[in-house]
Amino acid sequence: MEPPREQPIGIVGLGLLGRGIAACLLAHGYRVIGCDRSEEAAEAAKEHVDIALQELVENLGASADLTATGRKNLTVTPDIEGLKDCPFVIESAVESLEDKRGIFELLEKVISPAAIIASNTSALPITLLQMGRKHPERFIGMHWGEPCHIIRFLEVIRGEQTSDTTAETTAALGRAVGKDVVVVKKDIRGFITNRLRYAMLREALYLLENGIGNVEDIDASFRNDIGSWATIAGPFRWVDLTGIPAYHSVLDELAAELCDAKKSPETLRKLAESGAKGIANQRGFYAYTPEEAAEWEKKWRDFTWEMRRLADKYTPIEKSR
Repeated sequence: MEPPREQPIGIVGLGLLGRGIAACLLAHGYRVIGCDRSEEAAEAAKEHVDIALQELVENLGASADLTATGRKNLTVTPDIEGLKDCPFVIESAVESLEDKRGIFELLEKVISPAAIIASNTSALPITLLQMGRKHPERFIGMHWGEPCHIIRFLEVIRGEQTSDTTAETTAALGRAVGKDVVVVKKDIRGFITNRLRYAMLREALYLLENGIGNVEDIDASFRNDIGSWATIAGPFRWVDLTGIPAYHSVLDELAAELCDAKKSPETLRKLAESGAKGIANQRGFYAYTPEEAAEWEKKWRDFTWEMRRLADKYTPIEKSR
C-alpha cells in the first residue's frame, strides 16, 4: 500500500535529482516537503517544478492547473525538523556514504520510528546504509533517473534487513507516480541498470583506447544498433526476437576477449581530472559551444518525451511485477 496522501513526502537534498523527484511526486497529487540548506538549491527546485509540471500539461495532457496546484503543495525548508510528520522520506544527497549516514543520523532524531527512509542512490549497497541504524528494517533504496517526471525508470532495492512492508510500500509509491518499478531481488553494488551501463561504457572505452574506432564511430555503432531497439526490448527480449543460437555461438567465442578491466579506464580518468563535465561546461569527449550544449540538452529532453510516448504505446507498465 502506498503512503497516505494526506501526509507529505519528505525529500532531503534538492539538487538535480531531488528536485526532479519532487516534481514527479507533485505531479501525482502528493504534498512534498523539500529540505535543503542551500537557498540557491531551494529556489532552483521551485523553478524546476514549475517547468516540469508545465511540460506534463503540454506533453501528457495533464490538467491545466497542475503547475499552480503543484507549487501550492510544495514546501521548502532548510531545517530537517520540518520533516518530522512525514511517513516517507527520500534522501537524495551526493553519492557519499559518510554524507548519507550523517543525514540518516539527523532523520532518526526527528521522524517517527515507523517512517520509511529511502535512499536515492545509484550504486551504494543498501545493506551498507542500514548498518548502525536504529530501525534498519525501514531503510530501502530508490534509484531514480533523470528527468524524473518523464521517464518510467525506477529501481527499488532491498537491503538484507529491509522489511516486506517497507519494500511493498516503496514499490507501491513508485507505481502510484507512474513508474515501471523494478525490484532488485538481491542487494548488489550498482544494482541492475548501472551494472549494464558501466559494462557497456567500459567496453566502449576499451575500443577507443585500442584504436578500434574513434568516439564518433563508436557512438554511431551503438546508436544505430542497440539504440534502435532498446526502448521496446531489453537484452533478453532482443535475443528472443533475433535468434538464440547465434548469440550462444558468438558469445562462446567472444566472451574471453571482452574487456575485464578492474579500474576506470585511463581515458575517462584523465578527462575527469582535467575538469571536463560534458555539456555542463562544454568539455567532454566532444567539444561544445554554449549554443551547441543548449541544443543537445533540448534534443535530449525532446527525445525523452518521444521515447516515453513510444514506451507507453508498445510496452505498457506491468503493474503486477
